[in-house]
Amino acid sequence: MKKSLVLTICLGVLLATVGTVHAIPLIWDVGAGGSGAGVTIAPFDGDTLTGVFDQVAFASQTSTIQYDDDGTPGFSVGDSFLDAGNLKVNDFLASGIVDDEGLNLLPFAGSGAYEATADWNNLTGTVTGITFDAGTGDTQVDLDYDTGTINFYVDTSLNSTFDNPGGTAPPSGAGGTGFADGTLVATMSVLDGVGHTFLDLAGGDLQNQGSVELLMEFTFMLDDFWLNMDGVDLLDLHPMSWNFFTTDMNIDTPNQDPGVPVGALWTAYSNQNGSGELTVIPEPSTMILLGCGLIGLAFVSRKRSRG
Repeated sequence: MKKSLVLTICLGVLLATVGTVHAIPLIWDVGAGGSGAGVTIAPFDGDTLTGVFDQVAFASQTSTIQYDDDGTPGFSVGDSFLDAGNLKVNDFLASGIVDDEGLNLLPFAGSGAYEATADWNNLTGTVTGITFDAGTGDTQVDLDYDTGTINFYVDTSLNSTFDNPGGTAPPSGAGGTGFADGTLVATMSVLDGVGHTFLDLAGGDLQNQGSVELLMEFTFMLDDFWLNMDGVDLLDLHPMSWNFFTTDMNIDTPNQDPGVPVGALWTAYSNQNGSGELTVIPEPSTMILLGCGLIGLAFVSRKRSRG
């Protein structure tokens, strides 16, 4: 009876551990990203380490090409889209004030100022729902993201510029320039995502704001840049494949450009503001091995007690 109880507890621990997901309070060592000696003016301490933060806040812009390729003429569920864009981190979010070590600080000699940016051009997915709102004239479009790669940089040249920061007219491209230079600190692969955006197919002003949530897996992390709240490199604590990044953003689509590029229904130009956090999700296979090991120990214990 006692050994059966042990096995039951082990299985319970296994099942509970497989479902373990938790956000990690972070520190960035911006010195690993090439930001120099750090900012020494108050309130910065000049050690190149940020304070502990829970999330990053960012602004972003995208160009989303909508295709009509599901076999049904006209815009319909099943049509695919291709998203390109870039973002800029504008703040760290935490319970208190975070020492950001000169994030977006106007540069001066020896300041250690830097910017954190990201760039992508291959996010893909499909339309999963289309709903017309007669009251506002907007069309809600539900999206499912399935693939794509986002590269994340730290740059000591504060040179990133959005094409359309005000959001009142379509930007000329994927959102701006200067977002894909500096030191590569992470590459993330999109695993899944959902979006709820709004379009006015008649060209009028939008009356609603949409949202997008993405789940991304790290495929590259710069050594000694991503630290836990104790200042330990995450890569020294667990495999990179356990690290994920989730984003939640509001989306505003000010305009659509019909028939651009040739063969597409339109390109929608969007401005976003949102936040992201790093989460650790142990691989199920690793947890299964751990669970089997615990169960094996229980059997060994039972065998020894019989002997």
